[in-house]
Amino acid sequence: MAVLAAFCMTSCEWFLLDNTEQHNATVSGKIIDAATGETVQTEINNGGSIRFVELGWDAEAFQSWSVKNNGTYRNNLVWAGDYRMETIEQNYYPITQEFKLEKGDNVVDFTVTPYLRFLSHSIKYDAASKKIIATCEVQVADPSKTNTLNEIRLCCYTDCFVGYAYNNCKDDAGAVKKNVSMDANGKATVTLEIDTQASSNATEFKYERTHYVRLAALATGGGVNTSSRYNFTPTYSLRLDGSEPVLYDKW
Repeated sequence: MAVLAAFCMTSCEWFLLDNTEQHNATVSGKIIDAATGETVQTEINNGGSIRFVELGWDAEAFQSWSVKNNGTYRNNLVWAGDYRMETIEQNYYPITQEFKLEKGDNVVDFTVTPYLRFLSHSIKYDAASKKIIATCEVQVADPSKTNTLNEIRLCCYTDCFVGYAYNNCKDDAGAVKKNVSMDANGKATVTLEIDTQASSNATEFKYERTHYVRLAALATGGGVNTSSRYNFTPTYSLRLDGSEPVLYDKW
């Protein structure tokens, strides 16, 4: 009987509901450029995540949180507590930051220094030449560290995730400048073109549709940005009807 009683007690415990506390917090925020206050644009396939660890445990277990292309993030499934954020292979200089989450909604921004900034840029469609034309002025954050401007590229794709990884016009020679010369302040101005009539761009312009465009630039140096993470402008939607490009903001 004693054995049977013990079995009954054990088996009853099998049917108890898990009483682990549910997620009790949410967090959202921005990756902000320390110099301009603007969000640091990124690319989800090119460094668009940051890693976090909840403090106070014997063993640290890192989790990766995705960052949207516009430099914002949101996680609705977290617990209140103390955390540490670490960046690895991002398009800005590495940082480590500790922060606290309270129960409920939290907003936590992270201030960083990107390897390169777009000081100004313009993108338009020229109906006469049937080309998408972009002009930009860029500056590396620290010319003593990122002393090579490897390339600046005008990217075009069929959806909003356009970037270095998603670019149907990567074979257009007019849409990229490599080994760009910089002045003493680490600045450079470049004009790029996508020829909508070129055979190399046939995949993108075969049908009448909305196109998504943005500029990407890569700056590196000795031991700096060795994973070749690009910096970006915001994303724009563009139609070949003479209308102005529209900032894409439906992230």
